[in-house]
Amino acid sequence: MKQRQKVLLGVLVVLLLILAWVYLVPGDDAAAPPPPAVGRSAGPIDPDAGVAAAPAPALARPPAGAFAVVSASDAAPGAPQSVEPLRLAALSHVPPGFTTGRDPWRFVEPPPPPPPRPRVPSAAELRAMREAEEARQRQLAELARLKAIDDATLKPPPFTWSYLGNFGPSSKRIAVFTDGKRVWNARQGETLENKFIVAQIGYESVDIRFVGFPDVPAERLAVKH
Repeated sequence: MKQRQKVLLGVLVVLLLILAWVYLVPGDDAAAPPPPAVGRSAGPIDPDAGVAAAPAPALARPPAGAFAVVSASDAAPGAPQSVEPLRLAALSHVPPGFTTGRDPWRFVEPPPPPPPRPRVPSAAELRAMREAEEARQRQLAELARLKAIDDATLKPPPFTWSYLGNFGPSSKRIAVFTDGKRVWNARQGETLENKFIVAQIGYESVDIRFVGFPDVPAERLAVKH
């Protein structure tokens, strides 16, 4: 307990010494002499000459609507002070040639890239392309010629009837046909409507040839179930 009291007493003494130093010892501000008084018509008193110094020149008053600007060099002691008018109209003047930059808060889509330049084929490639085009034109001409021949050639009428089947013995079978309205029965070798020939009767099929067109191959029909 005594040791603690000694520590507290020592701390208190130190605090008292600090307070006494702060409040009792004068600082630099107290030692500095007060600034000389400036009158309206007389300047500051010169301590060496014992007479009043010449008055400082009067400050130029800025014009109405302008602010006074005093430079740092003019504010030095003993130097004449000059007041420059601040022209407010010059603050809103836009210099010539000024362009507004891009707004950073607005997204601008970049322009699309330029299209690629077309590749110029070589002489060998041009020759190959020309030969391929000539071959294609010859093929188209041949197809047109064959189509013209086929269109000029007479064709037999199409057989649109349905084959229903046959009946009778194998040596004398009779085929049965229908067009949806009528029914025809014919043996092998007989003619239907003078346009179709029953060339061969099979078990489930029949071969039909055409009158007047011996070179046209026979058309085989299956039984329609």
